Amino acid sequence: MSKNQNDRVYVGKGVKARGNFDLINISIAESKLNSHWYEYNGERYVKLTVGALRQTDQYGKTHSVWVNDYQPEGQANSTPKMEKAPLEDDMPF
Repeated sequence: MSKNQNDRVYVGKGVKARGNFDLINISIAESKLNSHWYEYNGERYVKLTVGALRQTDQYGKTHSVWVNDYQPEGQANSTPKMEKAPLEDDMPF
């Protein structure tokens, strides 16, 4: 992530889905992502982060979306390293 919130590249907003679901519906501006794509093993990726807003905005949006530009120390300006997805999903939901 960026070192401070003012450095973030905001690309969209979202809203929590109605009902008893833990879902966030987001909209992303394609034009704001053009320079943030990278390639890994022949696929194109962009890393995003979704965070809850402190207050719902004037349009009812509850979440914000920004480019995740986190680079571990010593790896700045290098291609992000991605691990292969595990065969089994170990997510609790």
